[in-house]
Amino acid sequence: MNAKRKELHQLIDTLPDNEIETAKRFLEFLAIYDPVAYSLKNAPYDDEPTSEKENFEAKNAWKEYLEGKSILKKQAEKELFG
Repeated sequence: MNAKRKELHQLIDTLPDNEIETAKRFLEFLAIYDPVAYSLKNAPYDDEPTSEKENFEAKNAWKEYLEGKSILKKQAEKELFG
């Protein structure tokens, strides 16, 4: 174990019990930081009602998916971007 890791372990050992969970969450954040995932996880809840058109389109999209009429992501990218 290198000196910096050893120092970090020593710091963790000195933390008061009520700060352990906070330190754990911060270390997890540092270890797996993904800006997109972080943004999605911390985005505010969308409580805006959907319109009738949005509901209709979502229902039709789900129906097409269940009927096997949807396309794969790669196929959509090819059609959109060539």
